[in-house]
Amino acid sequence: MCTTGFCSIIRYCFTICVLIYGFFHITLEMIQTFVPIGMLFVGLFSVGIFVIRIPPPDNEVVEAIVGKPLTEEAECPDEYYMKTVAHRGAGLDAPENSLIAFDMCHRKGCNAIEFDVALTLDSIPIVFHDDTLERMTDMDLIVSKTKWDELSKTDISVKHPFKERFVDTRIPTLYETIEQLLKSGQYMFIDVKDSSGKAVNIILNLYEKYPELYSKAIVSSFLPNLIYYIRRSNPRIVCSLAWRPHCFTHCSYSAATGVGDRRTSNILKYWLLCLFDIVHEWLLSRVTYYLLGISLILLHKDAISPRVVEQWQKKGVRVIAWTVNHPVEKQYFSRVVKITYMTDTLTGENSVHSSSN
Repeated sequence: MCTTGFCSIIRYCFTICVLIYGFFHITLEMIQTFVPIGMLFVGLFSVGIFVIRIPPPDNEVVEAIVGKPLTEEAECPDEYYMKTVAHRGAGLDAPENSLIAFDMCHRKGCNAIEFDVALTLDSIPIVFHDDTLERMTDMDLIVSKTKWDELSKTDISVKHPFKERFVDTRIPTLYETIEQLLKSGQYMFIDVKDSSGKAVNIILNLYEKYPELYSKAIVSSFLPNLIYYIRRSNPRIVCSLAWRPHCFTHCSYSAATGVGDRRTSNILKYWLLCLFDIVHEWLLSRVTYYLLGISLILLHKDAISPRVVEQWQKKGVRVIAWTVNHPVEKQYFSRVVKITYMTDTLTGENSVHSSSN
């Protein structure tokens, strides 16, 4: 019996050794098989990105619009530096995205304007931010489902805190806006909200009609595919990409108050958008910026730190903060972080920049 037991132990140990050897052998074979395949996939992906990427415009072209980096101001004080961009034409000081607001900015010495472009039901490009008129007016019309003839009669000053100063302010068309800003010599950040092919063609045709825009305007969007289509068709156009945390899943974000309302109540669609947010954020600084050839990145102020700015600068991409309204925050971004910021109000601008050197 002892002999039989000893033989059983030997067989058991031999079986264990064979299984261990088999496991490691199969594992090694899998590694030897999948690692080259993985390396080949990474190599092909990298080559593919390089082939379809769009090189950014020359730095001289970008600096003609936004000026030299603020980090160089102390050494070269006489150069052009864009320090402040009036977000929607400084919408707290005058009805946002209006011609009168843009003119007010010019009179106050702010010659960089950010405005939004949307399309009406009859495909007229207008300067307006929201999907509906509810926040700006007493009506709840959907912009994309309303014709321009009706929208053109809308007064967007009725809910503004200084409405008595801006009675009967109308929504301008994109072309009215471009002509006024070019005439006044103001620089532009054209934020495209509509994601359709119509918006792409409108932007391309806009640059054909007004070639001065190549040295006066930057096209921006939250949508990478829209920027890609524009720059693929016309690589001379200087573009930026806007980003904030939870941009696909929630309507707003603040580090102090958290996320705003969900964009959808459908749970499956919501989790899909969560996945989009994660993937988009991961790709943004690794692949997306390189693929699009963007020259600037417009980041939510609560997502910016000196380290973030430095990382983007190493990639050759300028950072602009939005939306910076508090005087202390303005001083921080202008004097400490040394980047351009977008603001809803020009109140106190002179004091912010008076001793920035």
